[in-house]
Amino acid sequence: MSQEEFAQRYHVTRQTISNWENEKNYPDLETLVKISEDSGISIDYMLKDNIEIVQSIDKNLKHLKRFKLGTLAMVSIGLIFLGYIGVQNHKQDILVKSFDTALTNLGFEKMGDNYSLLSGKTKFDVYMFERPQGLGWNQNILDKDKFIVGTIDNDLNTVVTIRIDDKFITLNIAKNRSLNSDSALNEYSLDKNGDVKHKDNMTKEDLELYGLLENDIKLSVKKLNNMYTDIYG
Repeated sequence: MSQEEFAQRYHVTRQTISNWENEKNYPDLETLVKISEDSGISIDYMLKDNIEIVQSIDKNLKHLKRFKLGTLAMVSIGLIFLGYIGVQNHKQDILVKSFDTALTNLGFEKMGDNYSLLSGKTKFDVYMFERPQGLGWNQNILDKDKFIVGTIDNDLNTVVTIRIDDKFITLNIAKNRSLNSDSALNEYSLDKNGDVKHKDNMTKEDLELYGLLENDIKLSVKKLNNMYTDIYG
């Protein structure tokens, strides 16, 4: 059998055959098995006294094993990571659904990404929270997103809003029915009952307005407290 025929039979190049003959490199184990089967010469006999071939095969097997282990490790890490992201996304979906359910049960109507409820003279607004980072294990609403705003309707040409969050209840009074930068906006802290904490800091006009709307303000604060507990716990 010519060198070219031999190369074609075992799917290698003539240069590869030449390298084998010159002991520059050696056949892999699979090729040796085929040669053994075709020639009738046992692998033991072929490898006997050919320590270089044995070492070459052993080296290739070790490299192959390391490659397989490395590939398996990378695939495993990838699957674990994807699974973790999937679990976190599922947690976020549950969080959003629970948030939506709590607001719906309170009578809020969804307006885009926000929710509104008109109760008496006060319009209450809750805003969709920013989704937590997917990599974080705890999927909870951030404190900065836990707040409710109540706007009290009145005939005093003034915007009166109450904002409740996890730390404060704030009364905002804006003249001329506007909350833009050109309006005179005054802010006061309220206690859990709706009373102004430092009335001596109020302007005369705001103090008079508070007196006129005191019942509405206190009723709104009571509702805000209950809503906050029901929505955010």
